[in-house]
Amino acid sequence: MEGSTGAGRAAADRAALRNVKVVLVGTLYGGNVGSVCRAMANCGMSDLRLVAPDPDLTWEFARQMAVHATGILDARKTFATLREAVADCVAVAGTSRRGGLYRRHFSDAREAAPALADLARRGPVALVFGREDKGLLNEELLECTHVLRIPASPDYPSFNLAQSVVLLCHELYRAVSGPVRNAEFESSPPATADLRARALGKLREHLLSVGFMSESDADRMMEGFGRILARGALTEADMKLVMGAVAQTRWALSRRGAAAGEAGSAR
Repeated sequence: MEGSTGAGRAAADRAALRNVKVVLVGTLYGGNVGSVCRAMANCGMSDLRLVAPDPDLTWEFARQMAVHATGILDARKTFATLREAVADCVAVAGTSRRGGLYRRHFSDAREAAPALADLARRGPVALVFGREDKGLLNEELLECTHVLRIPASPDYPSFNLAQSVVLLCHELYRAVSGPVRNAEFESSPPATADLRARALGKLREHLLSVGFMSESDADRMMEGFGRILARGALTEADMKLVMGAVAQTRWALSRRGAAAGEAGSAR
């Protein structure tokens, strides 16, 4: 019985690790892509997603650096945008070493790993890494539910891309393979990035229609709402509540307008 339980736990761990998607945005160098594949294989991960990689990236060098993980390289998926790459993910963990308005709510990678491991047991989780020369852009960080930082010396805090992937993948590996936390899961499944984006789109339409903001400042205002909704994983029920509230409010406002029009006609 104990062996059966152990085998079941091992299978669940492997499934959770396969749910971890490594997403590289705007990658410039083939050597880094190959090294990332090797790190993923070390940690039981296999889904590599590239967002708009440099067209001059050297794939032969990538194969050399992947060593025995060329299967991951060959199975890679390529996307035009980060939003498309993470649409199916219930958590999107972006990485950044810089500060600023969009990077205030960051977590230490090791501290965040257990929560991300819990989510990986329930659905796809993306680990997102930016360009070698300038990392993730502000608008890309707004697609993330978590912003992670790897502690390092302030004298030289920037890790090489492949090194960052090794460190974060290994933290997830340790968290998944460690003791399962007795966390109380939500009854509703986690919301995907696509559902969050659609909810924000509905909210934008509504806020414009009621005059809360104008077209000229809508992007800035929605960035604020995006930051609020990106401070942790949200459930499908959370997002449906937002969309339901927007729909009902718009319906009520239209009914009120119709009633006022009828009253005016009666006079």
